[in-house]
Amino acid sequence: MKRTQTLAVWITMLVLVAMPSVLGAGSQTWLRSYEGENYGAFYDILQADEDHVVVTGTTYHSQTATTLGDVIVAKLTMDGDIVWEMTYGGDALDQGLYLDKTFDGGYLVFGETESMGAGKRDLYLAHITSEGVLLWERTIGGAGTDWAKDMISTADGGFVLLGETDSFNEDFDAYVIRLDSNGDEVWSKTLDTGANDSGTAILEAENGDLLVMAVISYAGGSKDMYRDTRLYRLDSTGNVLWNVLYRGENKQAGDGMAWTTDGDIVIAGLSEDLSFSTALYDFWLARVDGDTGELQWSVIEGRTSADDYGLAISTSMNGEYLVAGLGPAFPLLKFNEDGTLMWIRNGATDLSIYAGFAVLPLGDGSYLIPGFHYLQRVGDAFDAVLLRYYE
Repeated sequence: MKRTQTLAVWITMLVLVAMPSVLGAGSQTWLRSYEGENYGAFYDILQADEDHVVVTGTTYHSQTATTLGDVIVAKLTMDGDIVWEMTYGGDALDQGLYLDKTFDGGYLVFGETESMGAGKRDLYLAHITSEGVLLWERTIGGAGTDWAKDMISTADGGFVLLGETDSFNEDFDAYVIRLDSNGDEVWSKTLDTGANDSGTAILEAENGDLLVMAVISYAGGSKDMYRDTRLYRLDSTGNVLWNVLYRGENKQAGDGMAWTTDGDIVIAGLSEDLSFSTALYDFWLARVDGDTGELQWSVIEGRTSADDYGLAISTSMNGEYLVAGLGPAFPLLKFNEDGTLMWIRNGATDLSIYAGFAVLPLGDGSYLIPGFHYLQRVGDAFDAVLLRYYE
């Protein structure tokens, strides 16, 4: 098994200067692109300390046809300079998608691997030190395909992983795995409606219950494939307490969730016309009751010139929400607690800079958002990017 761990002091870094008059952003906004063979995409980010962040991603983007690539983890300054960088993996495709702190000051990396494990693609888990030294790595999954979709740390010091799997049934199921603080499995379960169920996001309530969001895909007569969103509430041992289906006039798929300042939940995702068409994707945004799952409001917003797909959402101290999305020129959207659109902007001027996968709010009111830059549409040509966005 191949594993490389190298300091990337030689990596070339290109600074792309943001244009506030075009972006509608503050003059301090910047976007950095990380070039070289170690870069494909940054997927998740967390604040390590007052002066540093840690990012994880892959040396190739997950939607390419490549069978090669490694998990990447890097520590950066708040200006995006590389402090250290490590890669982990085997001789096939491996990618880090989520990142969290561990009790010993290190990090837990959650992603996917085709280099090791029991099936075609398995969930990948790695525990690393604060300097990126690998302590252990393991896989979770069965003989089929397992996809990593979210990870949270829990109040008891453990973690909950969320995925999608067809290792246990004919169709895909949402896959929930609870770990203790050492990364050992406490329990796991699948959530199955009889259709294709993909877990997409997870939150922990104050009482320890888990809120699990899943997208349900199923055939719908002359309307091609339907897509709806279902929210589950599980107790701390994995028993389902209730579930609520959100079905609208369009296909709607939730991808990111966040708590509101008063204990409700906001959802960001996509809306798509029910029948097959060339209509563009739009942002789908919803707010639901945190205790019952009851839908409070649901809105559709988007640019008229490009697809918009909400991937990550963050709640500000004043109750407003910032959404980072998938689409040309790094789409960003902000709306207030009532669902009223405040603005839609591009985080970049280059249409080939395409996505923001996570939103990290900072104390000065800015946000750090990781993503990727298409260098070419054919072949494996991507650079990771990091946006620091000031309004």
